[in-house]
Amino acid sequence: MDNIIKTKYDNLLQILNDLENCLVAYSGGVDSAFLLFASYEVLGDKTSGILIDTPFLPKSEKSCALKTASQLNLPLIVQEINLLQYSSIIRNQPNRCYFCKKILFETIQEVANQKNFQLIIEGSNTDDLNDFRPGIKAIQEMGIKSPLVDAGFTKEEIRQISKEKNLPTWDKSSFSCLATRIPYGTDITSEHLSRIEKAELFLNQLGFSQFRVRDHYPIARIEILLSNKNFARICDYRRQIVERLKSLGYQWVTLDLEGYRSGSMNEEPKIRELT
Repeated sequence: MDNIIKTKYDNLLQILNDLENCLVAYSGGVDSAFLLFASYEVLGDKTSGILIDTPFLPKSEKSCALKTASQLNLPLIVQEINLLQYSSIIRNQPNRCYFCKKILFETIQEVANQKNFQLIIEGSNTDDLNDFRPGIKAIQEMGIKSPLVDAGFTKEEIRQISKEKNLPTWDKSSFSCLATRIPYGTDITSEHLSRIEKAELFLNQLGFSQFRVRDHYPIARIEILLSNKNFARICDYRRQIVERLKSLGYQWVTLDLEGYRSGSMNEEPKIRELT
């Protein structure tokens, strides 16, 4: 193990040990799976993960998250909440993530109180601090701890140590909630979410990994990593992709020539003006 990463990992374990007990916000992604793994290594039955099941979480992601926790023998609580009952989220303004995180962690806090967990921790890393993430403000306001940030971990370092620890998530594609596929100012509906989920599941089944289907209904804007392999696959499956996405209600199916980039909806001029 790289000495720098080892030092950070040792520091992380000490941070977690000092917590005595905690509830870990878990999504099954690279960061939260690693954090829950490390927490369980230190605290044992004094910690547990909690997965919040919402309409913004695809069924395939939930299934994967449950499978990962089971494979690693990690304790996990599943709590369901319908985010579409909140107007502050449905309206989908640029600060939607703030309200969403606040509601999610209020739900987690209720469970923590019921289960006698003193603290809640979550898996943000240092790279996240450089992006437009209103949800971080809610996390900080509520006193939620971010041990991976405190230990100085970057995303790549988390992947490296996850691989050394044989975590199945080490090379998992980055994922964000389905709401991030919808332009700000467009109300979020169950129809939006279902359409996006089915479109992305289809592309995944065709072999694509890091991609997004941005929903500018009636236009579907597909972002994929720019590579000859992906372009060849798009060409090979062009007819099937167009046919499937049109069957979901899209009238036009487009390929974004800038390729996949995280948070591309935040590039809109009106978003920059508001931040």
